[in-house]
Amino acid sequence: MSNAMQTLRGRCWKIFSKRSLLLCILYFFIIAGAIHRVGYISDFNPPMHVWSDPQRHWEQGIEPLRTDPMTMTDPIMYQLYIGAIAKLAAGDAKLIIFYTIILCLLMPWAWYKFFRELQTSKPAALAGAAVIIWLPSWLCIYSYYMQETLMLPLLGVALWMTWRCKRKQTVESFVTMVALWAIAGLTRGACIPMAATAAIGLWLAQPEKWKKAAYSILLLGSILIPLSIRSYQQIGLVSPHGVGQLNMIYAMSGKKEVKINYKRHQGNQVWYFGFMSPVLLIDPLEPLIDWHTQRKDKVVVDIDIDKGKEGWKKSLEENKLTLEKYRWITKENLIFLFFSASWPDSNDADVLSALNYHLRWIWAPLGVYVLICSILSWRALKKRLLLPAIILSWFIVQGLLPISVNEGRYRKPFEGLLIAQMVLLAGALSNNRRKNEENVSPALSNADETTDAAETSGGAAGLS
Repeated sequence: MSNAMQTLRGRCWKIFSKRSLLLCILYFFIIAGAIHRVGYISDFNPPMHVWSDPQRHWEQGIEPLRTDPMTMTDPIMYQLYIGAIAKLAAGDAKLIIFYTIILCLLMPWAWYKFFRELQTSKPAALAGAAVIIWLPSWLCIYSYYMQETLMLPLLGVALWMTWRCKRKQTVESFVTMVALWAIAGLTRGACIPMAATAAIGLWLAQPEKWKKAAYSILLLGSILIPLSIRSYQQIGLVSPHGVGQLNMIYAMSGKKEVKINYKRHQGNQVWYFGFMSPVLLIDPLEPLIDWHTQRKDKVVVDIDIDKGKEGWKKSLEENKLTLEKYRWITKENLIFLFFSASWPDSNDADVLSALNYHLRWIWAPLGVYVLICSILSWRALKKRLLLPAIILSWFIVQGLLPISVNEGRYRKPFEGLLIAQMVLLAGALSNNRRKNEENVSPALSNADETTDAAETSGGAAGLS
């Protein structure tokens, strides 16, 4: 019996020592990563890069009463964030850097909380957080005024609240989850299909359905109805999350550039905008393959704001998709999504941005690898399908629907979700291994007891 206890004690000490060493290593990488983030944002910060899209986002935030069509096209939440930090900083660049650093550090913390709720292994959650905190794609973007800087932490919190709701199954946890997803969706529209998948999936699986539905509808109505009235008054559309029709027409047209002309009879107001996606300026598969986009020429969109949907419907009809056109546009969109550089945070300005540019190659192969591992480990995962369903909803909407000309930065949610799936796999396999070891230990202990009993019996027989 004493030998069995010593063996078990030795095994426990061995496991404890390995776990402690692993945790210390992970904490070291996370702390070092946090320090690195502070230093990086101090050296390469948003006030240094006020041009193109970052300039547009900055100006929309510091001028809260702007109602021009381009301001109404973008979702409102990032504009509110920029307005808040601009007001708090009072134009001081150092204070803006300070608030950017806070947001930059909150992001990996939010995803760590999600990883802890996602599965029970603390080392797996810390490993996921260490990857997130050192990921160039999720650091370099914080050098710019871009919507992704706010979307990434909000997405992490929304996912955290989703798995919290999955565990608690209360009305309060469900409504909290809906509120966070609503805020994330008002920051970037890419969060909306993931929000729908999460909310519908949990609503169908949990009790108190009607109470959860009623409170959620009331909450969403209080947020979206005022925003819908605002958009209808200013742009003639009921579009609380921003006007996505422009990007959709651009994507469906198959053209390289888009020019849009707005006019409003009241006040004789006229606006002219034109742009081209930066992804079309660089061949995404170089230097491996000499591949070029088929997009050519320019699509022109004329919108009379006073006529509401009429101009948008006409433009969508003029640029409607045929099957052949859908095929090549979707093929290009998938190439841009998974292999193009993330703009504007991939450049030669510094080593990390250059590394971000080259790491674009890993995500598609890594996604295939994680998919195969998830299929082979389906027993260990025990039908944990919510996260794969959220990933699938993102892929269908972002990758297969012609809602925009895809860019590398649109891939960022996928990068985080892929890391989350790896954390889930690691946690599930770790739990299975631990259970197997716990099952083996009692068996060894019983075997030792049987041996001791046999030796005692044999010794007694000899004495008799």
